[in-house]
Amino acid sequence: MIFYNGKIFTSRSGDDFVSAMAIKDGEIVATGNDSIILGKLAVGAVIIDLQNKLVLPGFHDAHLHFWNGAKVKQQLDLRNTPSLEKTLEKIRTKVNQTNAGDWVIGRGWDHELWEQKNLPDKNLLDQISTSHYIYLKRVDGHAAWVNTPVLKLLGYGASAPDPFGGRIMRYPNNEPNGILFDAAYDTLDKMIPKPTPDQQYEWTKQAIAFANEMGITSITDNSETDIYGVYSQLYKKGELNLRINFWMSYLHNLDSLKNYVESNGTVPHYLRGDLIKLYADGSLGSRTAYLLRPYDDDPTNVGLPQYPSEKLLAMAKHSIENNLFVGIHAIGDAGVREALNVYESIARVDPDRDYRFRIEHAQMIDPEDIDRFQKLNVIASMQPSHCITDLHWAEKRIGERARYAYTWKTFLDSGITLAFGTDWPVEPLNPMVGLYAAITRQDTAGYPEGGWYPQEQITLAQAIIAYTYGSAYAARNEDWCGTLEPGKVADFIIVDRDIFTIPPAEILRTKVLSTYLDGKKVFSRTTH
Repeated sequence: MIFYNGKIFTSRSGDDFVSAMAIKDGEIVATGNDSIILGKLAVGAVIIDLQNKLVLPGFHDAHLHFWNGAKVKQQLDLRNTPSLEKTLEKIRTKVNQTNAGDWVIGRGWDHELWEQKNLPDKNLLDQISTSHYIYLKRVDGHAAWVNTPVLKLLGYGASAPDPFGGRIMRYPNNEPNGILFDAAYDTLDKMIPKPTPDQQYEWTKQAIAFANEMGITSITDNSETDIYGVYSQLYKKGELNLRINFWMSYLHNLDSLKNYVESNGTVPHYLRGDLIKLYADGSLGSRTAYLLRPYDDDPTNVGLPQYPSEKLLAMAKHSIENNLFVGIHAIGDAGVREALNVYESIARVDPDRDYRFRIEHAQMIDPEDIDRFQKLNVIASMQPSHCITDLHWAEKRIGERARYAYTWKTFLDSGITLAFGTDWPVEPLNPMVGLYAAITRQDTAGYPEGGWYPQEQITLAQAIIAYTYGSAYAARNEDWCGTLEPGKVADFIIVDRDIFTIPPAEILRTKVLSTYLDGKKVFSRTTH
Protein backbone atom coordinates (compact mmCIF):
# COMPACT_ATOMS: atom_id res chain seq x y z
CA MET A 1 0.00 0.00 0.00
CA ILE A 2 1.39 3.41 -1.00
CA PHE A 3 0.10 6.78 0.17
CA TYR A 4 1.40 9.64 -1.98
CA ASN A 5 0.80 13.31 -2.81
CA GLY A 6 0.52 14.24 0.84
CA LYS A 7 2.21 16.28 3.54
CA ILE A 8 3.39 13.62 5.98
CA PHE A 9 4.91 14.78 9.26
CA THR A 10 7.12 11.98 10.55
CA SER A 11 7.67 13.25 14.15
CA ARG A 12 11.38 12.48 13.82
CA SER A 13 12.20 16.19 14.05
CA GLY A 14 10.44 19.51 13.82
CA ASP A 15 10.85 19.91 10.06
CA ASP A 16 10.78 16.33 8.80
CA PHE A 17 8.09 16.04 6.13
CA VAL A 18 7.77 13.57 3.27
CA SER A 19 5.13 13.25 0.57
CA ALA A 20 4.85 9.47 0.27
CA MET A 21 4.86 6.40 2.49
CA ALA A 22 4.84 2.69 1.63
CA ILE A 23 3.31 0.10 3.98
CA LYS A 24 3.47 -3.67 3.99
CA ASP A 25 1.99 -6.09 6.54
CA GLY A 26 1.16 -3.24 8.92
CA GLU A 27 4.67 -1.79 8.89
CA ILE A 28 6.15 1.25 7.18
CA VAL A 29 8.76 0.04 4.69
CA ALA A 30 9.72 3.32 3.02
CA THR A 31 9.13 7.07 3.17
CA GLY A 32 10.27 9.80 0.81
CA ASN A 33 9.12 11.84 -2.17
CA ASP A 34 6.49 10.62 -4.61
CA SER A 35 8.80 9.83 -7.48
CA ILE A 36 11.14 7.66 -5.42
CA ILE A 37 8.45 5.71 -3.57
CA LEU A 38 6.20 5.24 -6.60
CA GLY A 39 9.13 4.47 -8.87
CA LYS A 40 10.53 1.73 -6.63
CA LEU A 41 7.46 0.19 -5.01
CA ALA A 42 4.34 0.88 -7.06
CA VAL A 43 4.20 -2.47 -8.89
CA GLY A 44 1.43 -4.56 -7.34
CA ALA A 45 0.69 -2.00 -4.62
CA VAL A 46 -2.61 -0.38 -3.72
CA ILE A 47 -1.97 3.31 -4.41
CA ILE A 48 -3.84 6.00 -2.49
CA ASP A 49 -3.74 9.69 -3.42
CA LEU A 50 -3.70 11.82 -0.27
CA GLN A 51 -4.79 14.87 -2.29
CA ASN A 52 -2.31 17.12 -0.44
CA LYS A 53 -3.82 16.26 2.95
CA LEU A 54 -1.76 16.38 6.14
CA VAL A 55 -0.78 13.05 7.70
CA LEU A 56 0.41 12.73 11.30
CA PRO A 57 1.47 9.76 13.42
CA GLY A 58 -1.43 8.36 15.43
CA PHE A 59 -1.66 10.16 18.75
CA HIS A 60 -0.56 8.34 21.90
CA ASP A 61 -2.38 9.67 24.96
CA ALA A 62 0.27 9.32 27.66
CA HIS A 63 -2.08 9.73 30.62
CA LEU A 64 -5.78 9.07 30.87
CA HIS A 65 -8.37 7.09 32.79
CA PHE A 66 -10.09 5.30 29.95
CA TRP A 67 -12.65 3.38 31.95
CA ASN A 68 -13.66 6.53 33.84
CA GLY A 69 -14.12 8.23 30.50
CA ALA A 70 -16.20 5.33 29.25
CA LYS A 71 -18.37 5.54 32.38
CA VAL A 72 -18.81 9.32 32.15
CA LYS A 73 -20.43 8.79 28.78
CA GLN A 74 -23.00 6.63 30.62
CA GLN A 75 -23.32 8.65 33.87
CA LEU A 76 -24.22 12.21 34.82
CA ASP A 77 -21.75 14.45 33.00
CA LEU A 78 -21.34 17.84 34.67
CA ARG A 79 -18.27 19.00 32.76
CA ASN A 80 -18.29 22.59 31.48
CA THR A 81 -21.54 23.41 33.28
CA PRO A 82 -21.17 27.18 33.71
CA SER A 83 -23.19 27.85 36.86
CA LEU A 84 -24.27 26.28 40.13
CA GLU A 85 -27.92 26.67 39.10
CA LYS A 86 -27.44 24.73 35.87
CA THR A 87 -25.43 22.11 37.73
CA LEU A 88 -28.23 21.60 40.23
CA GLU A 89 -30.76 21.46 37.40
CA LYS A 90 -28.84 18.60 35.74
CA ILE A 91 -28.60 16.76 39.06
CA ARG A 92 -32.32 17.19 39.73
CA THR A 93 -33.17 15.85 36.26
CA LYS A 94 -31.01 12.77 36.82
CA VAL A 95 -32.50 12.17 40.28
CA ASN A 96 -36.00 12.32 38.84
CA GLN A 97 -35.02 9.61 36.36
CA THR A 98 -33.59 7.35 39.09
CA ASN A 99 -35.46 5.08 41.49
CA ALA A 100 -35.43 6.03 45.18
CA GLY A 101 -32.73 4.12 47.05
CA ASP A 102 -30.44 3.98 44.00
CA TRP A 103 -27.20 5.82 43.36
CA VAL A 104 -26.86 8.98 41.30
CA ILE A 105 -23.25 9.02 40.17
CA GLY A 106 -21.59 11.74 38.15
CA ARG A 107 -18.46 13.68 37.49
CA GLY A 108 -17.20 16.97 36.15
CA TRP A 109 -18.55 19.81 38.34
CA ASP A 110 -16.15 22.72 38.63
CA HIS A 111 -16.92 25.51 41.09
CA GLU A 112 -14.27 27.68 39.42
CA LEU A 113 -16.71 28.08 36.49
CA TRP A 114 -19.47 29.36 38.76
CA GLU A 115 -20.08 33.02 39.56
CA GLN A 116 -19.36 32.75 43.31
CA LYS A 117 -16.63 30.09 42.94
CA ASN A 118 -17.46 28.64 46.36
CA LEU A 119 -17.41 24.92 47.00
CA PRO A 120 -20.96 23.53 47.28
CA ASP A 121 -22.27 21.58 50.28
CA LYS A 122 -24.56 18.68 51.14
CA ASN A 123 -27.57 20.93 51.82
CA LEU A 124 -27.87 21.73 48.12
CA LEU A 125 -28.04 18.02 47.32
CA ASP A 126 -30.30 17.20 50.28
CA GLN A 127 -32.80 19.73 48.93
CA ILE A 128 -32.93 17.64 45.75
CA SER A 129 -33.10 14.26 47.46
CA THR A 130 -32.30 12.38 50.62
CA SER A 131 -33.87 9.25 49.14
CA HIS A 132 -30.95 8.66 46.78
CA TYR A 133 -27.22 8.24 47.28
CA ILE A 134 -25.72 11.19 45.38
CA TYR A 135 -21.98 10.95 44.64
CA LEU A 136 -20.45 13.53 42.29
CA LYS A 137 -16.72 13.83 41.67
CA ARG A 138 -15.16 17.16 40.84
CA VAL A 139 -13.72 17.54 37.34
CA ASP A 140 -10.17 16.79 38.55
CA GLY A 141 -11.19 13.63 40.42
CA HIS A 142 -9.68 14.87 43.70
CA ALA A 143 -12.84 16.05 45.45
CA ALA A 144 -16.35 14.62 45.78
CA TRP A 145 -19.67 16.25 46.60
CA VAL A 146 -22.11 13.96 48.42
CA ASN A 147 -25.43 14.19 50.22
CA THR A 148 -26.32 13.20 53.79
CA PRO A 149 -27.23 9.54 53.00
CA VAL A 150 -23.73 9.01 51.58
CA LEU A 151 -22.08 10.61 54.63
CA LYS A 152 -24.10 8.28 56.86
CA LEU A 153 -23.10 5.30 54.74
CA LEU A 154 -19.45 6.25 55.25
CA GLY A 155 -19.99 6.77 58.98
CA TYR A 156 -18.78 10.36 58.80
CA GLY A 157 -19.99 12.49 61.70
CA ALA A 158 -18.54 15.34 63.72
CA SER A 159 -16.11 13.03 65.52
CA ALA A 160 -14.89 11.15 62.44
CA PRO A 161 -11.14 11.73 61.88
CA ASP A 162 -9.70 12.72 58.51
CA PRO A 163 -8.04 9.72 56.86
CA PHE A 164 -4.39 10.11 55.92
CA GLY A 165 -4.17 11.50 52.41
CA GLY A 166 -7.74 12.82 52.59
CA ARG A 167 -9.83 15.49 54.23
CA ILE A 168 -13.46 15.84 55.28
CA MET A 169 -14.59 19.43 54.82
CA ARG A 170 -16.69 20.61 57.76
CA TYR A 171 -19.05 23.27 59.03
CA PRO A 172 -17.95 25.37 62.05
CA ASN A 173 -19.65 22.81 64.36
CA ASN A 174 -17.34 20.12 62.90
CA GLU A 175 -20.15 18.32 61.05
CA PRO A 176 -19.11 17.12 57.56
CA ASN A 177 -20.46 19.51 54.94
CA GLY A 178 -20.56 17.05 52.02
CA ILE A 179 -17.21 17.83 50.35
CA LEU A 180 -14.62 15.07 50.61
CA PHE A 181 -11.05 15.18 49.36
CA ASP A 182 -9.00 12.30 47.93
CA ALA A 183 -8.71 9.38 50.39
CA ALA A 184 -11.82 10.54 52.27
CA TYR A 185 -14.05 9.16 49.52
CA ASP A 186 -11.99 6.23 48.21
CA THR A 187 -14.25 3.75 50.01
CA LEU A 188 -17.25 4.91 47.99
CA ASP A 189 -15.86 3.49 44.77
CA LYS A 190 -15.97 0.04 46.38
CA MET A 191 -19.57 0.54 47.58
CA ILE A 192 -21.29 1.63 44.39
CA PRO A 193 -22.79 -1.09 42.17
CA LYS A 194 -20.35 -2.23 39.48
CA PRO A 195 -21.38 -2.40 35.83
CA THR A 196 -21.92 -5.91 34.52
CA PRO A 197 -19.16 -7.59 32.45
CA ASP A 198 -21.26 -7.05 29.33
CA GLN A 199 -21.57 -3.34 30.14
CA GLN A 200 -17.83 -3.10 30.75
CA TYR A 201 -17.15 -4.67 27.37
CA GLU A 202 -19.62 -2.54 25.41
CA TRP A 203 -18.77 0.75 27.12
CA THR A 204 -15.05 0.16 26.60
CA LYS A 205 -15.61 -0.76 22.97
CA GLN A 206 -17.62 2.43 22.44
CA ALA A 207 -14.89 4.50 24.07
CA ILE A 208 -12.25 2.92 21.81
CA ALA A 209 -14.28 3.91 18.75
CA PHE A 210 -14.46 7.45 20.15
CA ALA A 211 -10.67 7.48 20.68
CA ASN A 212 -10.10 6.37 17.08
CA GLU A 213 -12.36 9.20 15.92
CA MET A 214 -10.06 11.59 17.82
CA GLY A 215 -7.02 10.15 16.01
CA ILE A 216 -5.74 8.17 19.00
CA THR A 217 -4.05 4.85 18.29
CA SER A 218 -2.25 4.21 21.62
CA ILE A 219 -2.97 5.01 25.26
CA THR A 220 -1.30 4.72 28.62
CA ASP A 221 -4.30 3.94 30.75
CA ASN A 222 -4.76 4.06 34.51
CA SER A 223 -8.05 2.22 34.99
CA GLU A 224 -9.42 -0.29 37.46
CA THR A 225 -7.39 -3.49 37.24
CA ASP A 226 -10.23 -5.64 35.88
CA ILE A 227 -10.38 -3.47 32.76
CA TYR A 228 -7.16 -5.16 31.67
CA GLY A 229 -9.24 -8.31 31.32
CA VAL A 230 -11.76 -6.42 29.19
CA TYR A 231 -8.98 -5.30 26.85
CA SER A 232 -7.80 -8.91 26.63
CA GLN A 233 -11.30 -10.04 25.65
CA LEU A 234 -11.55 -7.29 23.04
CA TYR A 235 -8.24 -8.38 21.51
CA LYS A 236 -9.29 -12.04 21.38
CA LYS A 237 -12.47 -11.02 19.53
CA GLY A 238 -10.56 -8.79 17.09
CA GLU A 239 -12.09 -5.59 18.48
CA LEU A 240 -9.14 -3.95 20.25
CA ASN A 241 -8.44 -1.08 17.84
CA LEU A 242 -6.09 0.63 20.28
CA ARG A 243 -2.66 -0.14 21.71
CA ILE A 244 -2.87 -0.37 25.51
CA ASN A 245 -0.07 0.34 27.94
CA PHE A 246 -1.86 -0.51 31.16
CA TRP A 247 -1.07 1.28 34.36
CA MET A 248 -2.11 -0.26 37.65
CA SER A 249 -2.57 1.42 41.00
CA TYR A 250 -0.19 0.11 43.65
CA LEU A 251 -1.12 -2.85 45.85
CA HIS A 252 1.08 -4.21 48.62
CA ASN A 253 0.62 -7.68 47.11
CA LEU A 254 2.12 -6.95 43.70
CA ASP A 255 2.13 -10.66 42.87
CA SER A 256 -1.65 -10.55 42.64
CA LEU A 257 -1.45 -7.77 40.04
CA LYS A 258 1.25 -9.55 38.06
CA ASN A 259 -0.67 -12.84 38.21
CA TYR A 260 -3.84 -11.12 37.00
CA VAL A 261 -2.02 -9.63 34.02
CA GLU A 262 -0.34 -12.97 33.28
CA SER A 263 -3.64 -14.86 33.48
CA ASN A 264 -5.19 -12.52 30.90
CA GLY A 265 -2.11 -12.52 28.73
CA THR A 266 0.07 -9.88 27.15
CA VAL A 267 0.05 -9.18 23.43
CA PRO A 268 3.20 -7.76 21.83
CA HIS A 269 2.56 -4.23 20.55
CA TYR A 270 -1.06 -4.30 21.77
CA LEU A 271 -1.49 -5.06 25.44
CA ARG A 272 0.97 -4.82 28.29
CA GLY A 273 0.59 -4.13 32.02
CA ASP A 274 3.85 -3.40 33.83
CA LEU A 275 3.47 0.18 35.03
CA ILE A 276 2.53 1.12 38.60
CA LYS A 277 0.94 4.43 39.56
CA LEU A 278 1.73 6.13 42.85
CA TYR A 279 0.47 9.42 44.25
CA ALA A 280 2.48 12.18 45.89
CA ASP A 281 -0.43 14.64 46.24
CA GLY A 282 -3.83 15.79 44.96
CA SER A 283 -4.78 18.70 42.68
CA LEU A 284 -4.53 22.49 42.53
CA GLY A 285 -8.24 22.90 41.84
CA SER A 286 -9.12 21.14 45.09
CA ARG A 287 -6.20 22.74 46.97
CA THR A 288 -4.83 19.28 47.72
CA ALA A 289 -1.68 19.56 45.58
CA TYR A 290 1.25 19.51 48.00
CA LEU A 291 3.09 22.88 48.08
CA LEU A 292 6.38 24.05 49.53
CA ARG A 293 4.59 27.18 50.79
CA PRO A 294 0.89 27.61 51.64
CA TYR A 295 -1.75 28.47 49.08
CA ASP A 296 -2.11 32.19 48.49
CA ASP A 297 -5.88 31.89 48.89
CA ASP A 298 -5.73 29.44 51.82
CA PRO A 299 -2.77 30.54 54.00
CA THR A 300 -2.96 27.66 56.49
CA ASN A 301 -3.03 24.95 53.82
CA VAL A 302 -0.08 23.36 51.97
CA GLY A 303 -2.16 20.59 50.44
CA LEU A 304 -2.32 16.87 51.08
CA PRO A 305 0.69 14.58 50.70
CA GLN A 306 -0.81 11.20 49.96
CA TYR A 307 1.81 9.20 51.88
CA PRO A 308 4.67 9.85 54.27
CA SER A 309 7.91 10.21 52.30
CA GLU A 310 9.34 6.93 53.52
CA LYS A 311 6.20 5.01 52.51
CA LEU A 312 6.16 6.52 49.00
CA LEU A 313 9.80 5.50 48.60
CA ALA A 314 9.10 1.99 49.90
CA MET A 315 6.22 1.50 47.46
CA ALA A 316 8.31 2.69 44.51
CA LYS A 317 11.23 0.43 45.49
CA HIS A 318 8.90 -2.52 45.96
CA SER A 319 7.46 -1.99 42.48
CA ILE A 320 10.86 -1.73 40.80
CA GLU A 321 12.16 -4.77 42.68
CA ASN A 322 9.25 -6.63 41.07
CA ASN A 323 10.43 -5.56 37.61
CA LEU A 324 7.65 -3.03 37.24
CA PHE A 325 7.96 0.59 36.16
CA VAL A 326 6.72 3.57 38.15
CA GLY A 327 4.89 6.81 37.40
CA ILE A 328 4.21 9.20 40.29
CA HIS A 329 1.33 11.66 40.23
CA ALA A 330 2.73 14.99 41.47
CA ILE A 331 1.16 18.39 40.86
CA GLY A 332 2.41 20.79 43.55
CA ASP A 333 6.05 21.83 43.82
CA ALA A 334 6.45 19.90 47.08
CA GLY A 335 4.79 16.85 45.52
CA VAL A 336 7.15 17.03 42.55
CA ARG A 337 10.13 17.33 44.89
CA GLU A 338 8.94 14.29 46.85
CA ALA A 339 8.74 12.29 43.61
CA LEU A 340 12.22 13.42 42.54
CA ASN A 341 13.58 12.49 45.97
CA VAL A 342 12.13 9.00 45.56
CA TYR A 343 13.66 8.58 42.12
CA GLU A 344 17.02 9.94 43.27
CA SER A 345 17.16 7.41 46.11
CA ILE A 346 16.32 4.53 43.76
CA ALA A 347 18.79 5.61 41.07
CA ARG A 348 21.69 5.59 43.54
CA VAL A 349 21.44 1.80 43.75
CA ASP A 350 21.87 1.21 40.00
CA PRO A 351 22.52 4.50 38.19
CA ASP A 352 22.90 2.83 34.76
CA ARG A 353 19.50 1.13 34.76
CA ASP A 354 16.81 2.38 32.37
CA TYR A 355 14.06 3.16 34.88
CA ARG A 356 11.95 5.37 32.59
CA PHE A 357 10.96 7.41 35.62
CA ARG A 358 7.81 9.47 35.01
CA ILE A 359 6.22 12.32 36.91
CA GLU A 360 2.57 12.65 36.02
CA HIS A 361 1.28 16.21 35.58
CA ALA A 362 4.39 18.02 36.93
CA GLN A 363 2.22 21.11 36.87
CA MET A 364 4.11 23.29 39.33
CA ILE A 365 7.89 23.21 39.67
CA ASP A 366 10.36 24.90 41.95
CA PRO A 367 13.07 26.23 39.59
CA GLU A 368 15.73 24.45 41.65
CA ASP A 369 14.26 21.08 40.69
CA ILE A 370 14.28 21.44 36.90
CA ASP A 371 17.87 20.22 36.52
CA ARG A 372 17.01 17.17 38.64
CA PHE A 373 14.55 16.00 35.96
CA GLN A 374 17.38 16.00 33.43
CA LYS A 375 19.98 14.39 35.68
CA LEU A 376 17.60 11.58 36.66
CA ASN A 377 16.16 11.19 33.12
CA VAL A 378 12.65 11.82 34.47
CA ILE A 379 9.92 12.15 31.84
CA ALA A 380 7.47 15.01 32.33
CA SER A 381 4.10 13.43 31.50
CA MET A 382 1.85 16.46 31.07
CA GLN A 383 -1.58 17.44 29.82
CA PRO A 384 -1.54 20.82 28.03
CA SER A 385 -5.29 21.35 28.25
CA HIS A 386 -4.99 21.55 32.05
CA CYS A 387 -3.12 24.81 31.57
CA ILE A 388 -5.88 26.55 29.66
CA THR A 389 -8.50 25.33 32.13
CA ASP A 390 -6.51 26.41 35.17
CA LEU A 391 -5.12 29.74 33.94
CA HIS A 392 -8.27 31.56 35.08
CA TRP A 393 -7.66 30.82 38.76
CA ALA A 394 -4.14 29.42 39.16
CA GLU A 395 -2.60 32.75 40.20
CA LYS A 396 -5.25 33.11 42.88
CA ARG A 397 -4.06 29.76 44.27
CA ILE A 398 -0.28 30.12 43.94
CA GLY A 399 0.49 33.76 43.10
CA GLU A 400 3.83 34.48 41.42
CA ARG A 401 4.68 30.77 41.56
CA ALA A 402 2.43 30.39 38.52
CA ARG A 403 5.45 31.46 36.42
CA TYR A 404 6.72 27.91 36.93
CA ALA A 405 3.46 26.16 36.15
CA TYR A 406 3.17 24.04 32.99
CA THR A 407 6.78 24.77 32.01
CA TRP A 408 6.84 22.95 28.68
CA LYS A 409 9.49 25.06 26.95
CA THR A 410 11.72 25.13 30.02
CA PHE A 411 11.59 21.34 30.14
CA LEU A 412 12.42 20.96 26.44
CA ASP A 413 15.22 23.54 26.62
CA SER A 414 16.66 21.53 29.54
CA GLY A 415 16.70 18.31 27.53
CA ILE A 416 13.73 16.75 29.36
CA THR A 417 11.33 14.49 27.45
CA LEU A 418 7.71 15.62 27.32
CA ALA A 419 4.94 13.04 26.96
CA PHE A 420 1.54 14.60 26.30
CA GLY A 421 -1.92 13.27 27.16
CA THR A 422 -5.34 14.51 28.22
CA ASP A 423 -6.16 13.02 31.63
CA TRP A 424 -9.56 12.17 30.09
CA PRO A 425 -12.25 12.47 31.40
CA VAL A 426 -10.81 15.38 33.40
CA GLU A 427 -10.15 17.14 30.09
CA PRO A 428 -11.51 16.48 26.58
CA LEU A 429 -10.09 13.44 24.81
CA ASN A 430 -9.49 15.45 21.62
CA PRO A 431 -5.71 15.90 21.13
CA MET A 432 -6.31 19.00 19.02
CA VAL A 433 -7.27 20.85 22.20
CA GLY A 434 -3.93 19.90 23.71
CA LEU A 435 -1.99 21.00 20.63
CA TYR A 436 -3.80 24.34 20.64
CA ALA A 437 -3.12 24.79 24.36
CA ALA A 438 0.59 24.00 24.00
CA ILE A 439 1.24 26.58 21.29
CA THR A 440 -1.04 29.38 22.55
CA ARG A 441 -1.47 29.02 26.33
CA GLN A 442 -4.86 30.63 25.75
CA ASP A 443 -8.32 29.32 26.56
CA THR A 444 -10.54 28.34 23.66
CA ALA A 445 -11.94 31.89 23.53
CA GLY A 446 -8.43 33.30 22.97
CA TYR A 447 -7.83 34.61 26.51
CA PRO A 448 -5.42 36.07 27.52
CA GLU A 449 -4.13 37.94 24.50
CA GLY A 450 -0.64 36.72 23.70
CA GLY A 451 -0.93 33.73 26.02
CA TRP A 452 -0.53 33.05 29.73
CA TYR A 453 3.21 33.14 30.52
CA PRO A 454 3.91 32.94 26.79
CA GLN A 455 7.60 32.21 27.36
CA GLU A 456 6.47 28.61 27.97
CA GLN A 457 4.70 28.24 24.60
CA ILE A 458 6.19 25.59 22.33
CA THR A 459 5.99 25.03 18.59
CA LEU A 460 3.33 22.90 16.96
CA ALA A 461 5.94 20.38 15.85
CA GLN A 462 7.25 20.08 19.41
CA ALA A 463 3.71 19.55 20.69
CA ILE A 464 2.98 16.83 18.11
CA ILE A 465 6.27 15.09 18.90
CA ALA A 466 5.36 15.13 22.61
CA TYR A 467 1.99 13.59 21.73
CA THR A 468 3.53 10.86 19.53
CA TYR A 469 7.20 10.03 19.96
CA GLY A 470 7.39 11.43 23.50
CA SER A 471 4.47 9.32 24.67
CA ALA A 472 5.84 6.24 22.92
CA TYR A 473 9.21 6.82 24.62
CA ALA A 474 7.53 7.15 28.01
CA ALA A 475 5.84 3.78 27.38
CA ARG A 476 9.11 2.19 26.17
CA ASN A 477 7.63 1.72 22.70
CA GLU A 478 9.83 4.15 20.77
CA ASP A 479 11.70 1.39 18.90
CA TRP A 480 8.60 0.39 16.96
CA CYS A 481 6.04 3.17 17.42
CA GLY A 482 5.60 6.95 17.65
CA THR A 483 7.11 8.12 14.36
CA LEU A 484 6.41 7.51 10.68
CA GLU A 485 9.62 5.93 9.42
CA PRO A 486 10.72 2.56 8.04
CA GLY A 487 10.52 -0.23 10.59
CA LYS A 488 7.74 1.39 12.63
CA VAL A 489 4.11 0.31 12.78
CA ALA A 490 1.79 2.07 10.35
CA ASP A 491 -0.30 4.00 12.89
CA PHE A 492 -1.29 7.33 11.35
CA ILE A 493 -4.10 9.78 10.79
CA ILE A 494 -5.26 11.97 7.92
CA VAL A 495 -6.74 15.33 8.94
CA ASP A 496 -8.99 17.75 7.10
CA ARG A 497 -6.66 20.76 7.14
CA ASP A 498 -2.99 21.64 7.42
CA ILE A 499 -2.63 22.61 11.07
CA PHE A 500 0.93 23.86 10.38
CA THR A 501 -0.35 26.73 8.23
CA ILE A 502 -3.72 27.76 9.71
CA PRO A 503 -4.41 30.20 12.57
CA PRO A 504 -4.15 28.42 15.96
CA ALA A 505 -7.87 28.82 16.73
CA GLU A 506 -8.66 26.76 13.63
CA ILE A 507 -6.78 23.78 15.11
CA LEU A 508 -9.73 23.43 17.50
CA ARG A 509 -12.02 22.85 14.51
CA THR A 510 -9.72 20.32 12.83
CA LYS A 511 -11.27 16.92 12.22
CA VAL A 512 -9.68 13.53 11.72
CA LEU A 513 -10.74 12.11 8.37
CA SER A 514 -9.21 8.64 8.80
CA THR A 515 -7.32 6.71 11.47
CA TYR A 516 -5.08 3.76 10.60
CA LEU A 517 -3.76 1.13 12.99
CA ASP A 518 -1.22 -1.36 11.62
CA GLY A 519 -2.06 0.06 8.20
CA LYS A 520 -5.75 -0.84 8.58
CA LYS A 521 -8.44 1.82 8.66
CA VAL A 522 -10.20 1.81 12.04
CA PHE A 523 -12.05 5.11 11.62
CA SER A 524 -13.26 6.97 8.55
CA ARG A 525 -15.17 10.22 8.28
CA THR A 526 -14.87 10.18 4.49
CA THR A 527 -13.50 7.70 1.95
CA HIS A 528 -9.80 7.78 1.10
